[in-house]
Amino acid sequence: MSYFGGLGAGKGWNTFNFILTPIEFEFLFQDLQFCFVIHDRRVDIAYQHTEKNFIFNAYKLFFEQTLIGQNELEKAEKWEIEQNIRISIIDDLKKIEFENIVDKKGVVSQEFKLVRPTAPVINISPFYLTFTKDEKLSVAYMNEAGIIGLQLTYPKVVSWQTDHFNAVHETATFNSSRLFDILVNRIKNVTHKAKVNSISKTFKPNFWISKEASSQLNKNKYLTLNNLTIQ
Repeated sequence: MSYFGGLGAGKGWNTFNFILTPIEFEFLFQDLQFCFVIHDRRVDIAYQHTEKNFIFNAYKLFFEQTLIGQNELEKAEKWEIEQNIRISIIDDLKKIEFENIVDKKGVVSQEFKLVRPTAPVINISPFYLTFTKDEKLSVAYMNEAGIIGLQLTYPKVVSWQTDHFNAVHETATFNSSRLFDILVNRIKNVTHKAKVNSISKTFKPNFWISKEASSQLNKNKYLTLNNLTIQ
C-alpha cells in the first residue's frame, strides 16, 4: 500500500528544522521504539530496514564533512553523504510492506523492490540557508551550497492507494504522529531558536540549534563566505 501526504489547503506538512551534534542526534532516539526505513526509492531485494548505527554514523559524517568540514568534496561524494541521511522513521516494522518491481514485459525484478508503509512515516532530510545579495535570509529553498542541518517532516493528512487516493485522512491518530511530537519536544529541550548575524543585521530564521552545535557550526563554509554567524 502507498499514500500521498500533505494534501489540501492548510493541510500540508508538519516541519521542524534543527541542528544537533552527532552525540546529541544519537541521544535523541534513546529508549524510543522506532525503525529507520527507506521508502522513497527502490531498495535491495533483501532489504528489511536500515540499521540505526548506520544512520548515526551517516549523520556524524554529514556533520563533520558537510556542515563543518573544510575539505573540498567532489559532487558525487557530497551527494553520497547527503543521501545517507535522507531516511524515514516508523514506530513499528510491522507497518512496512514490500512491493515487487515489474518491468513493461511483466518480469519481476530479482534485484530490487519497493517499500510501502501502511502508516505515515516521519521523514528526515537536509534543510538549507539562502543568503541573498540584498541581505535577505531564508530556509525555504534548496541551496546546495547552504546545506546547514536537518528537517523532520510529517504529513498532516494522507490519501491511500487502497481507495484510489480519493479520501483524505487526518494523521494525528497514528503512533508516528506522537513519535514526531516526542522527537520535536526532545530537540527543543536541548536547543534554542537560532539567531543568524550578518555584518549589519540579526535574523531569526525558523530553525533550532544546540549550544554545542552552534560553537562548531560557525566553521561552516557558506557562513564564513557570507560573513554570517549563528548563535
